[in-house]
Amino acid sequence: MVYINLNILDNLTFLVITLVISTIGLVVGLLLLFGQSVSSFSSKILSGLILSLVITALGNIIPLTQFYINYPEYYRIHAWAPFCMGPFAYLYVKSILHQSYRFQKRDAFLIIPLVIYVLNRIPFYLLSYEKKLNFVKQTLIDNRLYVLEPDGWFPAGWMAIFRISTLLFFLISAIFLLLSWRKKILNAKIIIKRNIQIYLFLWVIILFLLIGTLVVYSFIISQIRSGNTSSQSGILVGEVTIATLLIEILLISVYLLAQPKILYGMIGWIQIIEPVLSLNDSSDSEDFENMDYISVYQGRNILSSINKHFQKKHPYLKVGYTITDLSNEVKIPVYLISPLINQEFGKNFNEFINDARISYLKTFKMKDPNFEKYSIEHIGNMIGFSSRTSFIAAVKKRTGMVPKEYLASI
Repeated sequence: MVYINLNILDNLTFLVITLVISTIGLVVGLLLLFGQSVSSFSSKILSGLILSLVITALGNIIPLTQFYINYPEYYRIHAWAPFCMGPFAYLYVKSILHQSYRFQKRDAFLIIPLVIYVLNRIPFYLLSYEKKLNFVKQTLIDNRLYVLEPDGWFPAGWMAIFRISTLLFFLISAIFLLLSWRKKILNAKIIIKRNIQIYLFLWVIILFLLIGTLVVYSFIISQIRSGNTSSQSGILVGEVTIATLLIEILLISVYLLAQPKILYGMIGWIQIIEPVLSLNDSSDSEDFENMDYISVYQGRNILSSINKHFQKKHPYLKVGYTITDLSNEVKIPVYLISPLINQEFGKNFNEFINDARISYLKTFKMKDPNFEKYSIEHIGNMIGFSSRTSFIAAVKKRTGMVPKEYLASI
């Protein structure tokens, strides 16, 4: 991306909006990366996309300060981030549609444009402090230098075109991928509302990135062809660039807030030739190795191991039981258990465990002769709920009744 001109300091509102929305994006990105309840392969990739958008937006307001004058060696310190947006956007679409739980080896090739950019910066890194400072000062006089980037191996203007063209390539690739999966999502025998919501979400973020990129691209081309060194063109390109990034950050953040369950991924097993809603609906019995998604055969084995463990040990009755605990007990990695539960049941681990706890109430009531004497809080604690409130909420969500009514009905 390109850089904003110093004259934009006059617009304090724009600066504040940039900082506020970037902060929102930073929080959302970190929650997706480290949040236990939304921890999944695709959510981490989405986190990478959001954080690269945030870094690029914040990097574009660095020239509003004296940072580059005081530390010229850090000039364009953020400029690697735009090279991550395209790969992350493409990988997010791919991971959702393929229901992936890990990278493929060939995904490593996606960082080639980033490597090329880093190599292109070598001439600037080798300059003395004085020459770096002089170059930074020149960029304050001639705003086109922000766009032309003549400080690398590439001829002036080429790196800017390479950056935008690379992003366009990944976005167009993502669009082709979305189009190729259209029939599986929209024309499937079983129409799943959440899958359609996620599919539309993918289209929204990719198309908006594409439109914003094309707009910025047109301004860059016009500035490269122009011999005018006035500040107005640089200001306009910078404003459009940052505005596009901020809207994308806000769009993703608001969508996730309104539809948080899209983070669980698509329901069912849509990656196979004949998509099915449940493992029981598929006759596929082949075990495919070296895939980035869970096969039906593998899914059946994992689910069988979990069910047998639950029936024999009832580990979910322990307060604070986690997916890591289950993983250690059945010797199956968390990165396989989590997507299995998401795909097969359309739920996260906590919801899955609470279902098992509520189902166990009948057995608990039948086996314990003192059951009727227990308080609601004690019953909830005995089946794994940490508080009376969480127990009541879980029962009401699944049965539409408060615990007292439900316990009387079973």
